[in-house]
Amino acid sequence: MPILPRDVRKALELLEDEPSRPHSIDELAAACGVARRTLQDHFRRFVGRTPSQMQRELRLDRVRRELLRAQPKASVTEIAARCGISHLGRLSADYKERYGEAPSATLRRRCQALTGPKLRATISSPTLDRPVIVVLPFDLIGTRAHNAATITDEVRAALVRCRWVAVGPPAKARYQLGGKVRDDDGGRLRVMVILSDAATGRHLWADRWDGELGDVFAFEERVAARVAAAVERSLCTAEIERVRRSDPAQLSAWELTMKALPRALLIERAAQAEALQLLERAMELAPRDALPMALAAWCHAQRGSHFFTSGPTPEKKAGLELALRAAQLSACDPIVEALLGAAHTLAADFTAAAAHIDRALALDGGCVWAWNRSGLLNTYLGRSADAIECFHFARSLGPDDPLTFFCSIGIGSAHFEVGRYEEAARWWSRGLAEHPPAIWLNRFRAAAFAFANKREEARQSFAELMQAYPDLTIADVRSALPHTQSFQDRVCDGLATLGMHP
Repeated sequence: MPILPRDVRKALELLEDEPSRPHSIDELAAACGVARRTLQDHFRRFVGRTPSQMQRELRLDRVRRELLRAQPKASVTEIAARCGISHLGRLSADYKERYGEAPSATLRRRCQALTGPKLRATISSPTLDRPVIVVLPFDLIGTRAHNAATITDEVRAALVRCRWVAVGPPAKARYQLGGKVRDDDGGRLRVMVILSDAATGRHLWADRWDGELGDVFAFEERVAARVAAAVERSLCTAEIERVRRSDPAQLSAWELTMKALPRALLIERAAQAEALQLLERAMELAPRDALPMALAAWCHAQRGSHFFTSGPTPEKKAGLELALRAAQLSACDPIVEALLGAAHTLAADFTAAAAHIDRALALDGGCVWAWNRSGLLNTYLGRSADAIECFHFARSLGPDDPLTFFCSIGIGSAHFEVGRYEEAARWWSRGLAEHPPAIWLNRFRAAAFAFANKREEARQSFAELMQAYPDLTIADVRSALPHTQSFQDRVCDGLATLGMHP
């Protein structure tokens, strides 16, 4: 990726932080400390768009995120206004050109997913071990703040629907969530929410939202959904850190799963083996919990696809068997569904993979892992344009997600599929920079460099691959991942020209 000038980086930060705010070129230039013409020239040279074009794209991305996370009563008009878009006709045209469907179609699909009887989430089993959070009554400050008196109940209900947290009384809670609702005397409300460790009082996360008094129920619903998503992510991080140095022999099934999670997401031989050891113990302790089972299925599938074992076929089979077992537990957890989709994808069972990924997105339209896995499924099916859209969307939803590097890898694969070899090599190089243990990625990167006539880079990439996997053959590469026949043939031809044995 090109190194961006300081003024462009600053302008992009301002646009990304507040895409709904109307930023003029003069305001951006002043904030970045450069002349108007300088900023415009730098955007054209380094970004390939004007600041106004970039702002429009960011607003469209935000509209799509909002639509995919919308509640049944939401409207396109309301979401567009919240994202700074007032011209609905232009929004419809730009949105359809960018995403291939009208905004109303996205919202309708989301609402159908939320209300359809087959996809209605059920309450998690009380036997599952999950960290307990207590939701304290929100402080209502100001006369009209009492119009939002039910916000505590909305937040509590949204958290009950989460699969990685249990809502309970203060005496049993490891975490506590509190908030305030303020009336600004101007027809608007401000909600501030803080998540804390109940034992230490340390704040783990906080955020705030503004809304209109005229539609307070929709505002409460939107805040509750945002709080639930943020709390789930924050508690996952806190739980991983809490058990990081703990003796596995003293941990519960949930704690073992949290200890295994960062190892499972590090796509590297030793880390995956350690994760499986922890997950096998977790499955023994909680045989009805789908999460450790799905994560173990993911590990087996990854081990069988990236040369971490001498028996890739049995590994993939083990992953598929675990995925089938986990699917019977009806977890209604989008993360579990995304993991199951990954296991089926790598086993080339694309029909089942699509079913799990679609279910994950129906349960949570903002599930980063589901969009990530949807991108990879489209890649293996040869749908390059759809794959690239999914990956860009996953990256925009979770730029700090531990699996973001898969977005770069998947985008590179999509470009290679359609013969854009230099672009493929660039994205694969980015993926390797984002996740250095992914030496296995050089099987594709070396071939892409070769087809792009970058012989020196191809030889260097190939040397890195063979140093890590000295016994690797073309047959091994061909059988590892379920890419299209054309993709596989070109990769293997490229590796053959660099000297890999059949």
